[in-house]
Amino acid sequence: MEPIALTLGQKFEIEKFSREIENSDDVPALRSIAKELLVAWKQQQAASAWIIRQSQGL
Repeated sequence: MEPIALTLGQKFEIEKFSREIENSDDVPALRSIAKELLVAWKQQQAASAWIIRQSQGL
Protein backbone atom coordinates (compact mmCIF):
# COMPACT_ATOMS: atom_id res chain seq x y z
CA MET A 1 0.00 0.00 0.00
CA GLU A 2 1.41 3.37 -1.01
CA PRO A 3 1.49 6.18 1.56
CA ILE A 4 -0.89 9.06 1.01
CA ALA A 5 0.99 11.94 -0.56
CA LEU A 6 0.11 15.61 -0.45
CA THR A 7 -0.35 17.45 -3.71
CA LEU A 8 1.88 20.38 -4.53
CA GLY A 9 -1.09 22.71 -3.93
CA GLN A 10 -1.66 21.21 -0.48
CA LYS A 11 2.01 21.66 0.37
CA PHE A 12 1.79 25.32 -0.64
CA GLU A 13 -1.33 25.78 1.50
CA ILE A 14 0.43 24.22 4.48
CA GLU A 15 3.36 26.57 4.04
CA LYS A 16 1.08 29.60 3.66
CA PHE A 17 -0.94 28.87 6.79
CA SER A 18 2.16 27.84 8.74
CA ARG A 19 3.65 31.26 8.05
CA GLU A 20 0.44 32.99 9.11
CA ILE A 21 0.34 31.01 12.36
CA GLU A 22 4.02 31.71 13.01
CA ASN A 23 3.51 35.45 12.55
CA SER A 24 0.38 35.67 14.71
CA ASP A 25 0.45 37.23 18.16
CA ASP A 26 -3.29 36.65 18.69
CA VAL A 27 -3.22 33.86 21.29
CA PRO A 28 -7.03 33.49 21.57
CA ALA A 29 -7.30 33.12 17.79
CA LEU A 30 -4.51 30.54 17.75
CA ARG A 31 -6.24 28.60 20.54
CA SER A 32 -9.47 28.64 18.58
CA ILE A 33 -7.72 27.41 15.44
CA ALA A 34 -6.00 24.64 17.43
CA LYS A 35 -9.34 23.46 18.82
CA GLU A 36 -10.96 23.51 15.37
CA LEU A 37 -8.05 21.51 13.95
CA LEU A 38 -8.32 18.98 16.78
CA VAL A 39 -12.00 18.43 16.02
CA ALA A 40 -11.33 18.16 12.27
CA TRP A 41 -8.50 15.67 12.90
CA LYS A 42 -10.69 13.45 15.07
CA GLN A 43 -13.58 13.65 12.58
CA GLN A 44 -11.18 12.58 9.83
CA GLN A 45 -10.01 9.65 11.95
CA ALA A 46 -13.62 8.60 12.58
CA ALA A 47 -14.43 8.85 8.87
CA SER A 48 -11.37 6.79 7.97
CA ALA A 49 -12.30 4.12 10.50
CA TRP A 50 -15.87 4.04 9.14
CA ILE A 51 -14.60 3.60 5.57
CA ILE A 52 -12.34 0.74 6.67
CA ARG A 53 -15.22 -0.96 8.49
CA GLN A 54 -17.46 -0.54 5.44
CA SER A 55 -14.83 -1.98 3.10
CA GLN A 56 -14.45 -4.99 5.40
CA GLY A 57 -18.20 -5.51 5.56
CA LEU A 58 -18.41 -4.97 9.31
